[in-house]
Formats: sequence, structure tokens, C-alpha cells
Amino acid sequence: MSAVTKPKDGVATTQSWATVALAEVKKRQGSLGSLSALIAEAEAVFSKVLFPTPRMEAWKYTNTETIAQGTYTPVAATSGEVSGDALKPFLIEGLSAHILVFVDGVYSAALSSQGELAGARIVRLSEGAVEGIGSLAPHNDDAFAALSTALLTDGVAIVVAKSAIVAKPIHIVHLATAQSTGGVVAPRLYVEAGENSQVTIIESYVATGGERYLSLPVAEIVAADNAIVDYYKYQHDAVSANHVSNTIVSQGRSGNVSTHIFSFGGALVRNNVTANLKGSGANAVLNGLSVLSGTQHVDNATEIHHIEPTIESREHFKGIYADASRGVFSGTITVDQIAQKTNAFQSNQALLLSPNASIETRPQLKIWADDVKCTHGATVGQLDQDALFYLRSRGIGREEARNFLIHAFASEVLTTVKVPALKKYVEAAITEKLGR
Repeated sequence: MSAVTKPKDGVATTQSWATVALAEVKKRQGSLGSLSALIAEAEAVFSKVLFPTPRMEAWKYTNTETIAQGTYTPVAATSGEVSGDALKPFLIEGLSAHILVFVDGVYSAALSSQGELAGARIVRLSEGAVEGIGSLAPHNDDAFAALSTALLTDGVAIVVAKSAIVAKPIHIVHLATAQSTGGVVAPRLYVEAGENSQVTIIESYVATGGERYLSLPVAEIVAADNAIVDYYKYQHDAVSANHVSNTIVSQGRSGNVSTHIFSFGGALVRNNVTANLKGSGANAVLNGLSVLSGTQHVDNATEIHHIEPTIESREHFKGIYADASRGVFSGTITVDQIAQKTNAFQSNQALLLSPNASIETRPQLKIWADDVKCTHGATVGQLDQDALFYLRSRGIGREEARNFLIHAFASEVLTTVKVPALKKYVEAAITEKLGR
């Protein structure tokens, strides 16, 4: 949580680059129409808070000083267009999908292929007002979400009609090129799934180049009664990039929303995921997998709020940490007094491949009801040497045996991925990362 804490001299010096960026980006926000009030509200929120520091409990293990004291400017409004061949490695092989591509934060019509969507609309925010967008919020408890909203120049709104089933996944690719170096982008996704509707969305954050850029994505998912939404976020930014995201889910009665967060790239990454379970009979899944090396730092902070009775949530985050990488997991499940018959499960597991790798884990339960089934736990360990010995005794080489065990560790998260092509794509990313 961010706080209003001014320096002794009363000047928010850590926000100097943000102040300049906000002034520059105003020139590009004229086409956002009815969102201007939201942007102004977000800027007002951000002006009252500073970037979070480790003194704040929610950011105890993640220091954002490199972001606060850095220098970032909005990436040029003209896209650093790339060829189809350059994009091809980031398109999931075997996946038939509606594709939207943003290059350095700028929409590329040439690389996108939406096709016809029966029962759903995909609209870019820069094209004007969209029904339902009024629920977009700056999320004033988080400085990065407010800053992202204040920097908004474009985004995607997906509105799925009542009882509509979107047959093919919608794949949104955010591609960073060399042009993104030193830049800041604020990708925005808004999803409104009507009653009894069904949609699958994949967001990829990938890079062909770029150094020290900052990505501040915000994704909001509003699922009405009985809606089914599967959301996948695949993050493989440049190795020196910083990435702070907010994913906010609001779920109605008997809805089913699953959220998967895959983290492979970036220097400092923070994934904030919040699920507000507002309707009885709802079912929520929050899963995540981080595969890190070098000095990478990934912090997954999740909040699941059971607001009504008879709701089930399952949360499983795993991390694989090599070299001197560091992981953080902070997961909170809150059960309101009215939320009887709650069934909640939370687990965090870490696999350390190096004596220099580390993990800080804090699973938490806040239960105000008395008729519930809630469990949580965390485990940290290394590769099972007995299992490794067994595989090698069967003629399997050391590296092959090691990779086999690592994939087996990750498989529990991947089994819940409903898109086979995406599951295969993530498995290949694990293999490629281990190969390095």
C-alpha cells in the first residue's frame, strides 16, 4: 500500500521524472474523450503519494528506488514498427487467436489480426468512449496503478455480450524494441464479461530489444453472474527492464475466473493481483510461475477477498530460482463474517537451484467467519538428490535429469492451463531459460 509521506523539504524529489512524463503525455491524451476525468483523478492521487519503500509492510522485500530515482520518458508516439518475421517468435505456435499487437506501447494495425468476433467487441481506448469503461479506476491505494492511469494514452477494452461465447482466445502482444530504451509505457486492459458469457485472454509482454524501460500494465476484469473468464499473463521483458503490474478481478455469482501469471524476464518485477469475490457460488483460481536467473527479482503480491458465502478459491504460486535471483510471495486471503461455507486453499512453493538464490514468502489468512475450510502453506527446497540419482542410474544424463525434475515441479501450475498451445509455449520457455 502506498502512503502519503513527503520528504523533509516538502518536495517529492523522487517523482521528478514522473512529473515531466505526465506533462509530456498530456499532448497525446486528447482522443481519450470521457476518460479525461479518470486521468485527472489518477494524477491527483499520484501527486499525493510517493513511490513505495521497504518501510511499508506490503513492500518490505522489494525496493523500488531504482524506479523512483531513475529517468523515464514516454516512448515516442510513432511506433518502432517491426516485421512479421520479428514478431513470429512471440506468436504462440498452433494457437488460433484474435491478435492485437502493440509495439513500444503503440498499436500496430499491420501486425494485428482481429477477425470477426461474434458476441464481443474489441475497442481501443483511444478510439473514444466505450460502454462500461466508467468502472475503470485509478486504484488510489497503489502509486504505480495511479501513475499508469495518469499516463494512459491507449489500451484495449473487451466487452463480451450476455450469453456469448468467444470461440478463439484473444491474444494481446506488447512488444518492446530498442526504441523503448529509457521509456515508460502504461498498457491498459479492461474486460467486461456479461452474464453466462465465456472468453479467454492472453497478454504477452516480450522484447526484441530495449534497456532500462519501465512497463506499468493495469488489467481489470469484471465478470458478471455465471461468466467464465480465463486470463493468462506471460511476462518475458528484456533482462534490464522493470515491470510493475496490477490485475484486478471482480467476480459475480457462480462465476468462474482463472488468472495465471508467468514471470520469466525483467530485472525488477512486481505483480499485484487482487480478486474480489462478490457473488455466492463463485469459483476463483489464482496461479503463478516464476523462473528466474542472474540477479532477477520478482515479487508476487496477491489478495483474495471472499465477500459472500459459498465461494471457493484456489491459489498456487511456484518459483524456480537460479544464480543470485530472488523471489517474494505475499498472499492474503480475507474471509468476511458473512462469507460462511468458504473453501479457500493457498500454497507457495519455491525451488532453489543455487545457494545464492533466495525466497521470502508470507502466506496469510484473515478469517472473520466460523464455518469455513481454509488452508495455506509454504515450502522451500532444492532438487531431490535421491530422485536425481534414480534418474541418472537409469542412464539419463545429469542435465536432462535435472530439467526433468524441474519441469515436474512446474507441472502442477501448468496442468490448470486450458489452452494446450500456450501450455506448450510456457514449457518451451522453461526449457530455454534452463538452457541458459
